[in-house]
Amino acid sequence: MLRLGDIAAISAGYEDPPSFVARHNGAPAIIVGAVMARGGNVLTFGKNLALAIDEVRAKTPVGIEIEQIADQPRVVEEAVGEFTRSFVEALIIVLLVSFASLGARTGIVVALSVPLVLAVVFVFMNILGVDLQRISLGALIIALGLLVDDAIIAVEMMMVKMEQGVDRVKAATFAWESTAFPMLTGTLITAAGFMPVGFANSSTGEYTGSMFWVLVIALIASWFVAVIFTPYLGVNYCPISANYIRITTR
Repeated sequence: MLRLGDIAAISAGYEDPPSFVARHNGAPAIIVGAVMARGGNVLTFGKNLALAIDEVRAKTPVGIEIEQIADQPRVVEEAVGEFTRSFVEALIIVLLVSFASLGARTGIVVALSVPLVLAVVFVFMNILGVDLQRISLGALIIALGLLVDDAIIAVEMMMVKMEQGVDRVKAATFAWESTAFPMLTGTLITAAGFMPVGFANSSTGEYTGSMFWVLVIALIASWFVAVIFTPYLGVNYCPISANYIRITTR
């Protein structure tokens, strides 16, 4: 029986010469990567990791320093903050424009469609397993500018018919009959523009694929809200216009 020790000297140690050398700030370093389990909360992971680093640092011998060179939870937190700011800014702009051009009650009808659409998007993102990460958050920021278009079209059509003397229910029905299909067509065409991103069979497509699905969900949800929820709110909250006076002659 031939043993490996009979033909070679074996000892524990580092590979010499090393095939890979890590350096940080000009000094040799050992890189340790910590990866979050799938389905976890990255912000909670970041807090737990910071506690673990502090605990290990307290037990580290003098001369060895522990320094974190990448902090993905912080990046995600900044991205969430950026989305929140963009959402608030977009909502304020929508409110101001809607209130200035459509009036207070009509503006409220349009503004209420935004949080409802986002709630639907978050529910379907959870069902499909799409996490809140940089690409999905970027898709939501892009979608913010598209969420209120259908609602504005529907409520404006209602207001036009009500100013012509049509009652609220018939105005809401007319808004559905005249705008539902054209809005759906526009929604599907816009979503189709992002199909290459969602179905790209490459590493880039795998990384950015969630952008397509989030946008599709947001656009379709905004259409459903515009043709169902917005007319309902319009019937209950839109003011009855007195701009038009019906004149009859004998």
